[in-house]
Amino acid sequence: MPTTTTTQVRFADVSQATTPYSVEIDHLASLGIVSGSGDGLFHPGDSLKRQQFAKIIVRACDYTVTGSEICPFVDVARQTGTDPFYPYYYVAVAYHEGVTNGTDATHFSPFRTLTRAQMITMVARAAGLQEPPSSYQPPFATFSGVHYAPARAAAYAGLLDGLVGMGAGYDFSAPATRGEVCAVIYAFLQ
Repeated sequence: MPTTTTTQVRFADVSQATTPYSVEIDHLASLGIVSGSGDGLFHPGDSLKRQQFAKIIVRACDYTVTGSEICPFVDVARQTGTDPFYPYYYVAVAYHEGVTNGTDATHFSPFRTLTRAQMITMVARAAGLQEPPSSYQPPFATFSGVHYAPARAAAYAGLLDGLVGMGAGYDFSAPATRGEVCAVIYAFLQ
């Protein structure tokens, strides 16, 4: 769990009336794992880019980022700004920790929208989840040769319990929303 001191963070668009993930969002924001946009809002229903999730998972895992890491992907840029580690060094750390892969050997596709399946797979890798018993049947059918096994392990570990709609009709190829990301990361930290 991150060593960041908790502080109260509130977003005008995050409440029990506006999102089912308000508790999770508030908690992760108080730890400094997630933040809102510059307008004081969190936008819980918006999707995330792959590079944004790399930063979130690195922060959630409390991995050290020094700024000396080498990112193997040619499409991830070094940037300067309020967070000089974003996105290059966060992606590098997530890759070297075995949490994420590229979309091919040299590309990460940092601006591609993160899918629910990708989010769950990365959290399962970060958690080091083991294969559940062969008798365990998750609340969803096989949906991918790559992402089904990590999702099955995440379901068995209870990491998907907070996701609204999780079950037979859950669309794993849909974009992961900012709220859903917070629900899964929150469960991972418990």
